[in-house]
Amino acid sequence: MQLSRRKLLTTFSVAASTLLLNNCTSKPLSNQPFKINSYATVSDIPEVQSVRLGIIPSIEIAPLLVAQNKKLFAKYGITDVELVPFKSWQEIGDRTEIGTELGANNDGIDGGHFYSPLPELMNEGLINNRKTAMYVLMRLHTHGGYILVTKRLKSFGIQLKRATFSPWQDVAKLFPINGAIAETGSNYDLWLRYWLASMQINAKQNINILEIPLDQIIPQVKQQKADLLCVDSWRTLKLIEANLAIPAIATGEIWRNHPGEILAMRADWVDKYPIATQALLQAIMEAQIWCDDPANAQELNTLLALSFTNSRNIISEPIAMFSQLFRNSPNGKKGTLKIDSPNFIDFPIKYWSNDGISVSYPYKSHDLWFLTEYRRWGLLDNDFELKETIDAVNREDLWKNAAKAIGVPDTNIPISTSRGIETFFDGLKFDPDRSNIFSK
Repeated sequence: MQLSRRKLLTTFSVAASTLLLNNCTSKPLSNQPFKINSYATVSDIPEVQSVRLGIIPSIEIAPLLVAQNKKLFAKYGITDVELVPFKSWQEIGDRTEIGTELGANNDGIDGGHFYSPLPELMNEGLINNRKTAMYVLMRLHTHGGYILVTKRLKSFGIQLKRATFSPWQDVAKLFPINGAIAETGSNYDLWLRYWLASMQINAKQNINILEIPLDQIIPQVKQQKADLLCVDSWRTLKLIEANLAIPAIATGEIWRNHPGEILAMRADWVDKYPIATQALLQAIMEAQIWCDDPANAQELNTLLALSFTNSRNIISEPIAMFSQLFRNSPNGKKGTLKIDSPNFIDFPIKYWSNDGISVSYPYKSHDLWFLTEYRRWGLLDNDFELKETIDAVNREDLWKNAAKAIGVPDTNIPISTSRGIETFFDGLKFDPDRSNIFSK
């Protein structure tokens, strides 16, 4: 199923008109700094002190690593948090489906690091044909992704700008062009598709989109198996250092302050252990706030560099990745990834807030965007129940409870489940509260 951008405007009009997001007036949050309540606790002793969370080793999960290494989980009574690394989100989903049988199964996990809308798909049984009730609890970050073009394409004069990919058709006649992402349907897949579509390039008709496992991306690029890539910050840096590719655009330039990856848990775990769930959220929120504080940049660099050195079950490659990312960024500046290129704009990764906008809060309007993009690319049927699924899976109420418990002032807590109209780099607007949710 292939839809043009204009056809998309009418395809979702009926479905979107049924999705009424409550309190739909988005207001900017306070930019005033505040202090975490150092004496904050959960309402009672957590029902369980252990939890297993799946992760994809990357800078996006920094709040989880900080919460563990700075003993913030333990501060709130969760003394045994195991962060289990995996090579793919498919593995994380499979292990979450297995579950831990509420603490008794060492093969499964209780939840962890996901991309949107994977929890919704699992909740509705669209992954492996098994329904696993899931809750989305928080966003972990914004920004951090990059679209890159290999040196092979650059030599043909393809313009690395927001505008036209001018000699595209001529290049396509010379050799097949392959785009590469780690997993179909992942956020990096959606960013790449959106960017191509903005230039009237159909991801299925004009270019192949290959799935290349994260640990194989660099070897495959060396073998000229991929020409365009959408990957995270660290792999962007490694491709640049290897002189294999250069950045075309940051995902943050495509959509400033876009929703990043998420923390999601099995619903049965959350329902049985509400105090433990709040404890997890409070710890990770405190870590997000800590990560964004410039005063902690040097300590964050060191902590991330050391986070996986003693892991007994590391699956991904050894993570010297963090120290390389922070210390050896191309402009030599610590604490952020910047790439000096006349066609590149830096959008540093943030974890708690940016531009007065909450990064951590799980807006339902963002869940809607991911699901409609899935429909756009034929990854989701048109009869999928958007509102009912989002309302069942998104637990923004738990986020708010945890935020208040650690002392986040009301002025820093969103009052709406919709962030309002979102504007993309190509001028397209996404309005979750209108019947025609995409417009110029």
